[in-house]
Amino acid sequence: MKAQKELKNEKSPRSVIRGRNSLIPNETGIHWLRIQLPRQYLPHVRAYCDKYFGASSQDGRGLWSYDTRYSWPNETSLNYDSDTERSLLVHNGKCTLEVTGRSLDSLARDDLRLFYRGLRRFSAVCTRLDVFADDYQRLMTPQRLKRIIRRGDYTGFRQFHFKETGNRLKNGVVFNHLEVDFGRRGGNGSGKYLRVYDKSLDSKDERNCIRWEVEFHGERANKAFDELSQATSTGAFAKFCGSLVAGSITFVHRTGDNNLSRLVVYKFWERFRKVLGSLVVRIEKKVSDIAGMYRWVRKQVAPTLATLRATFLDEVDYINFLCDVVADGSFKMSQRQNNLAKANKNIYRYTDGRIFDDFGVLIT
Repeated sequence: MKAQKELKNEKSPRSVIRGRNSLIPNETGIHWLRIQLPRQYLPHVRAYCDKYFGASSQDGRGLWSYDTRYSWPNETSLNYDSDTERSLLVHNGKCTLEVTGRSLDSLARDDLRLFYRGLRRFSAVCTRLDVFADDYQRLMTPQRLKRIIRRGDYTGFRQFHFKETGNRLKNGVVFNHLEVDFGRRGGNGSGKYLRVYDKSLDSKDERNCIRWEVEFHGERANKAFDELSQATSTGAFAKFCGSLVAGSITFVHRTGDNNLSRLVVYKFWERFRKVLGSLVVRIEKKVSDIAGMYRWVRKQVAPTLATLRATFLDEVDYINFLCDVVADGSFKMSQRQNNLAKANKNIYRYTDGRIFDDFGVLIT
């Protein structure tokens, strides 16, 4: 299939994170965020959100069976149980922060990145994350995408669904919503759900673009949040947002060959992916946070260290050995490990066999 002709960018939204390649206008960002946090961080998280969203109020209408919440005028809410015992029994001692698209749109570009980065210190676990990429050149519309999907020329999802609503007139149908969905939402899904729709219809031509929006849940959401919250610049944040969308699906010409690497990728997708990136969110079974690292060392490494300690002549030799091992390890740290160390530098204390952060909250 030939690449679609480029169209002029008629209008541009007010609050966006633009990609770096100006030849193909694209905009990426976050549309929804839901995270769980230990209840002991409740006052600190509320104060943190107050800095970004203004003063909050308590309205006693918590979501997901929480009995109360703090809410902000822009629809952000921090849901929790007023009683500690109920919190432990019903929600395992957690509270939940819900940040809607409207809330995130209210943040300036770099404030959005800093807001995500700052949430790391509250031992945040993301359970839902929506990432979007807007294509103002309209390289592929939902109508044209239907023909590709019906041929099975895509990979990354097993299911698809069309959504079309409109009014039937004498001259044909006038649509007010066109959408193609891939995957399933919720517990029966794979942890990702992609929707592609014509934003110009939904926004009454305010945003003349095709929106590609992927919704992550569970482990995939937390993995994506972990990577996004470590972005060191607004450009890196925008690029990773785009790569999350581009990496969720691929459009290829099916020939009967089961080896996907030998199939030809559609031209429109090559162009779109070139701008946005193609990093795939993978679920990796490894430690991803500082508290988890402490627990892992205690459980998995402590017996080995105890064994080695018994082999040295005295305590001084053993301590010197540990110092040398740590020094060697500092040269072998990955970029991700370096970012994690910088984000948590000098904020923990070790007292009476326990680790606390600088708020005095017990970590492990």
